[in-house]
Amino acid sequence: MSTVFDLLDREWAQLRTKRSAARRLDVPSLAELEQRVRAAGPEEADQVLLGLVTRVVRERDDLAARVLLQLLLPGTRNLARRWWALGDPDERAAAAVTAVYHRIRTYPLDRRPGRIAANVLLDAARDLRRAVPRLVTTPVPDPRAPEQLPTANPAVELVEVLSDAVHDGILAADDAQLIARSRIAGHRVADIARHHALSTRALWDRRHRAEAKLATAFAS
Repeated sequence: MSTVFDLLDREWAQLRTKRSAARRLDVPSLAELEQRVRAAGPEEADQVLLGLVTRVVRERDDLAARVLLQLLLPGTRNLARRWWALGDPDERAAAAVTAVYHRIRTYPLDRRPGRIAANVLLDAARDLRRAVPRLVTTPVPDPRAPEQLPTANPAVELVEVLSDAVHDGILAADDAQLIARSRIAGHRVADIARHHALSTRALWDRRHRAEAKLATAFAS
């Protein structure tokens, strides 16, 4: 099964050679534009991205948004790899692309007319982080109870612990995702095993070993 990244790359392979698309953006070719941005230094690349996002915001230019999305795909792929708590690779790819594209279309140009790539990707990362608690039912406080200071969300805290564990090499990303899907999203281990054509018992044991590693690491 192709991920959304594969589909975008296939579409781009056709789009980048179209003269009509290049004329709309007033460039020799989209392929040359991409090559220029990939090879440019940060300031020069940012000027190109700024021109594209300006067209998106001021003219609602769909083509400019699509080109900008393609130029930001390396960063978008990184987001999809990092936010494994959102699901399997296909689900993460779709979530990351959706978040980045939304931030491109709603970019606050007047407030942040620079560092386009960094701003879009950081905003998209925040959107993905906020999406994680929605995977679980979050208790709603009783409106009649006295006002209390906000408490930490256990789902978010666990995701941050798992993210650190993957980053530090304590857990493999697959094991962290297994913990996230079963402990945060509430998916049954049996259902996860069936989806991946694995033994339920083997998956239970794998999660137990991963959680033991996590407990040992943070206890020390």
